[in-house]
Amino acid sequence: MMKICVIGGGSTYTPELIEGFINIHEQIQLKELWLLDLKQNDHKFGIVADFARRMVQKANCGVALHSTFTPQEAIEGADFIIHQFRPGGLQGRIADETIPLRYGLIGQETTGMGGMACALRAFPILEQYVELAKHMSNQAWIINFSNPSGMLTEFIRNYLQYERTIGLCNYPINVLRSLQNLFGCQQQEIFVKYYGLNHLSWIEQVMIQGIDRTADLWQSFHLNPKNIPDAPFPLEFLEQLGLLPNPYLKYFYMTDTMLQQQCEAQQAQGTRGEIVQAIETELLNLYADPSLDHKPPQLEQRGGALYSTAAAELIHDLVTGARTTHIINTRNNGAIQDFPDNYIMEIPVTIIQQGTEPLMLGNSHKAVSGLIVTIKNFERLVIEGYLQKNEDLIRQAMLIHPLGPRLSHVEPLWQALKTANAGFMDGYQG
Repeated sequence: MMKICVIGGGSTYTPELIEGFINIHEQIQLKELWLLDLKQNDHKFGIVADFARRMVQKANCGVALHSTFTPQEAIEGADFIIHQFRPGGLQGRIADETIPLRYGLIGQETTGMGGMACALRAFPILEQYVELAKHMSNQAWIINFSNPSGMLTEFIRNYLQYERTIGLCNYPINVLRSLQNLFGCQQQEIFVKYYGLNHLSWIEQVMIQGIDRTADLWQSFHLNPKNIPDAPFPLEFLEQLGLLPNPYLKYFYMTDTMLQQQCEAQQAQGTRGEIVQAIETELLNLYADPSLDHKPPQLEQRGGALYSTAAAELIHDLVTGARTTHIINTRNNGAIQDFPDNYIMEIPVTIIQQGTEPLMLGNSHKAVSGLIVTIKNFERLVIEGYLQKNEDLIRQAMLIHPLGPRLSHVEPLWQALKTANAGFMDGYQG
């Protein structure tokens, strides 16, 4: 009988997950669902957990839903452990978005200097939870949604040495759905040469039912630019690149434009984190209604389309050994030949009963390989700087990142991040 633990169970995303788990409860024999959060979030957690119970009761699916502040209770004997916590809460996210802007840098919670700060807050939390998993549920799969997902998966798999680790993002499933609609096929009939890191990935080739349809994909962009999935890039740029980039690459390829947009947005309506804060207030008011027992449409404003679908389909296929293809963050293991096997990369894999098998994709494109290596080195310098409490390694990481500061701003930015994250970033030396 299956037990799933959700760390960060008080998130307003939780009803999305609950809906996904209800949909697969029979196939995976789900019996226990545990929501875990921090005592300091008790008001919000109580509202979300009560709403989740009403959803489960309405479904009449025989799943026992528990909520707790005690990690041992939630993690012990779990088959799957979902990480969806936000270290530092929305205030942490807002700091990640606003502090870099003061130094003329992109402010974002998953990449650049904001992503680094978010990761440094997450590492000590992950150490505690992963240590518990090793002792209390060492066969559990850890599925990480927490941002920045790629770097946190790198930390869990390669530094904390927890083998059954998968990083998940909702972009791959969304782009596959777009291709499915465009070509009128089933998702499992699609093969994409998709590779990179989380929020730093590209599609080089698309095959449908074994036939190369990449040229047709580009032709569809000409006929209707709306066919370009979530992409803010000019069509002429995409043709020059010859690859379809993840939308988050706009921060790298269009830095000046995105920085101007962020500064204007901050003045007009606030950062994305501040907007999400207002959306969360509205959602919690809805969730608190004792008559509400289904996911409200307002949750779509929160972002994260197909978030629960990605998680539920992955869990279902891991349990059943479905031999389906998913795009996840996992060890490269030969998928991209010119990268080391132990790189955590976002790549397609086949799901088998014992885990995952990467699809062999050949070499990477010369236009992107250097950026992948640079950002992977950045991730590892940040992780090693955290583990050694060595500020010099953090400074090195800041200097090599394309969205990082020039030399004169490294120290003031690092000090500003430490001050804003007191309690998370203490004890560094160097």
